Amino acid sequence: MQRLNELWEKLLKQDPNNSDLCRIIEHVEPLREIAWQELLKQGPMNWDLRHIIVFVETLREEAGKKLLEQKPDNDDLCRIIWSVKSLREIAWRKLLKQKPRNWDLCHIIERVETLREEAGKKLLEQKPDNDDLCCIIENVETLREEAGKKLLERGPSDNDLRCIISHVESLRERALSLIEPLNTKIIEEMIVLTRR
Repeated sequence: MQRLNELWEKLLKQDPNNSDLCRIIEHVEPLREIAWQELLKQGPMNWDLRHIIVFVETLREEAGKKLLEQKPDNDDLCRIIWSVKSLREIAWRKLLKQKPRNWDLCHIIERVETLREEAGKKLLEQKPDNDDLCCIIENVETLREEAGKKLLERGPSDNDLRCIISHVESLRERALSLIEPLNTKIIEEMIVLTRR
């Protein structure tokens, strides 16, 4: 431990940057708290705090609180939502005020069960693309039929139709009727080409 403290003092004389301190916080457990305090003195960037939230469970909540104070962007808020349960609701409300991107909502739908339905409803209000609608279909049972209907209105791809077939029983027959003729047409053209 003495050598560790000597190295710490030597590092401090070198004016460590935030990245250096984050590495110590993540990898040198005996110096974690002192390096965290040094990082707070230097003024962590949002990226530094996100790094700590991801890799240092013992400081996750404290780093999340600090991040919420620092004008977090959507990526910052999503990281808090995914990783810091105690701050999830606060970060979610902030994200909604900042206009979440479809990508943000899809990742929340996939990762945070308690927010799935609300995030799915929000995504349906925005302009979801086919992948967004499939995300809802695959993960939000209460919104599957609504998302499936929207998807069918758009000229869905085979993969989109398979998503509906797998998850939306009420729309399965309609999706099957669309996928089969397309496949039949393609196969028939392949047969004609090989007969020439």
